[in-house]
Amino acid sequence: MPLFKRTLSEFLFRRFMLKHYASNLLVDMNLEAKKSTLEYIKARMVDAPYFEKHAELVRYALSRIETEGLNLEFGVGRGKSMRWIAPNVDGKVHGFDSFEGIQEHWNGNPIGSFAQKRMPKVPDNVEFHVGYFDATLPGFLQKHPDPVAFLHVDCDLYSSTVTIFEALAKRLQPGAIVLFDEYYNFHRWQQHEFRAFQEFVAREGVKYEYIAFSVTGQQVSVRILENPAYSG
Repeated sequence: MPLFKRTLSEFLFRRFMLKHYASNLLVDMNLEAKKSTLEYIKARMVDAPYFEKHAELVRYALSRIETEGLNLEFGVGRGKSMRWIAPNVDGKVHGFDSFEGIQEHWNGNPIGSFAQKRMPKVPDNVEFHVGYFDATLPGFLQKHPDPVAFLHVDCDLYSSTVTIFEALAKRLQPGAIVLFDEYYNFHRWQQHEFRAFQEFVAREGVKYEYIAFSVTGQQVSVRILENPAYSG
């Protein structure tokens, strides 16, 4: 019997550990991303509260809104986060999405990933602006001169995030809350939402503070402290 147990254990080890774990590069890529994320947290976010549940982090970020203005979400998808946001803000929430999926490869996801076959069901205080950000944002900003109170960036890609911050540079008032959905903790996280935001704050001289982060996902929230580009 002991010999059988050792043989079975060896079989299971070789069958599952060696084949599906030891040779799986995705495991190492994720571990590397987690390590670099932890290093960044220890260097920059040590005083911010952390959350295990995504919904709780979103609600906490919303609770930190102290300014009046526009509530914006970029990247609506199936509407899950929008259904958390809309009941917890005053006034309307504007959701921007083409609903055609991502237009570049991202984190192992091919072009067209996250496309939606139908519009998501959301609360009545949500208004959709369907199309690519560079096509819908200029007209929207002409019609809505208010500053930004809350900004949810859930568009994954560096290029899309750059478009957002270039368009909103003069609207991000001190006190505005920005919530990122894919800020860190995935392969090459430094090249997407994180990179676009860091380039924006460096270019415009923006000062900010981290106010919350996820320890199980990729979400991070910041509060804008100073923005020399703000035109309000």
